[in-house]
Amino acid sequence: MGWAGVLPRRSIGYLLGMALLMFGANFVWTSYNSILLLPLTQRVVPAERASITVGAIAFVGNLVAIVTSILFGILSDHSASRLGRRTPSLLLGTLLGFPAIAGAALFGLSLPVLIGSYLGMQLFTNVANGAWWPLLVDTVPEEQRGLTSGLQGFYVLLASAASFIVITYLNEVGRPDIALLLMATVFTLTGLVCVGTIRGQDRPAAASEALNLWGALVGMFRVRTRVAAFFWLVLGAFLVNTGLSSLQYFARDFLGIYCGLSNPDAGLRLLGLVNLVVIMLAAVGTGMLSDRIGRRSLILAGALLSAGTTALMALTRDFTAVLSLTVVRAVATGPIVAVIPAMAGGLAPPEEAGQYMAYHNLATSLPGMIAPLLFGAILNLGGAPTPTSFAILLLAAAGFYLLGGIVFGLRVPPSALPSTR
Repeated sequence: MGWAGVLPRRSIGYLLGMALLMFGANFVWTSYNSILLLPLTQRVVPAERASITVGAIAFVGNLVAIVTSILFGILSDHSASRLGRRTPSLLLGTLLGFPAIAGAALFGLSLPVLIGSYLGMQLFTNVANGAWWPLLVDTVPEEQRGLTSGLQGFYVLLASAASFIVITYLNEVGRPDIALLLMATVFTLTGLVCVGTIRGQDRPAAASEALNLWGALVGMFRVRTRVAAFFWLVLGAFLVNTGLSSLQYFARDFLGIYCGLSNPDAGLRLLGLVNLVVIMLAAVGTGMLSDRIGRRSLILAGALLSAGTTALMALTRDFTAVLSLTVVRAVATGPIVAVIPAMAGGLAPPEEAGQYMAYHNLATSLPGMIAPLLFGAILNLGGAPTPTSFAILLLAAAGFYLLGGIVFGLRVPPSALPSTR
């Protein structure tokens, strides 16, 4: 097991500081993907081509994110720097992320600048992201991984809430430039806090284990220790997260077209904030609970309940009913956000933690790449989106939740899991 097998219990301060980078990264991702990318694209591309342009940019950006996260997970596994395994990549992503994220504010908005800024944002945030996830294995003992994943989930959702409050306001008042500068600043500061927190706890690999970029590319999908249950977990999580991502790029139109709201921006703020607050509480609660009662049953219940509530949304267009179902689904989303990463950390071999946790990241990054194309195509099957096409989208999303739960239930048995199941 190596040095990761004798880890001391960590203080709450340590766990909060280490996980803070997830606030900064998700503040950037939510703000750019869900709020700014479409209106910024509409400023530089004709309206009839804006949606497909957003889909193309998001697809390429998420592809960059996936490759970068895996590469720097592997490279950080082999880092013999005196700063540690993960710290060099965390610093690289954190510091170079600032000019990349703020690019459209610093250099003026045009389509090439927007594309470069978005792709640079995906590159450098995922340099840091790829190095962050193995910290769950490197520095946190098994009995605290549920709590740590819950805190990470709390930060993710707090960042999303902050985005919907602050970034939507700045966009509405015509200051996306300030929004981009704020996003860049928050990411850099939270990354530096994370680096400071793990100082002295991030141990370097042996010099003999050092690996260059070519070696990492060659070995991207080659592991020394194969843990079958881990990869089935990743597949199940991918399917569930695809359902969860179904409305990420289309929530505003969902509220305007499907629910018939005259002010979909106000509805988005209300629905988004209620959803995020409930998920934050559920993530922390289920994360802590999973350290006590095990993880498997919570994940399975979350996937199946999410499938049911999403299917029910396809049967009503009443905003109050949709809001109520969203609250129930938000409770079910807690284990998806918080408990799956904790289980992945328990299954990952410590000596390949960066590579394995990068594979785990595929379960969230691939849906972000596929969802806008898949669900966008569903919405545009008959032309412009209609209430019927949104109902079909919801049923398709429910199917992904259900299939993910089935894969997890059948292929990740209790016998394959560590003692905290």
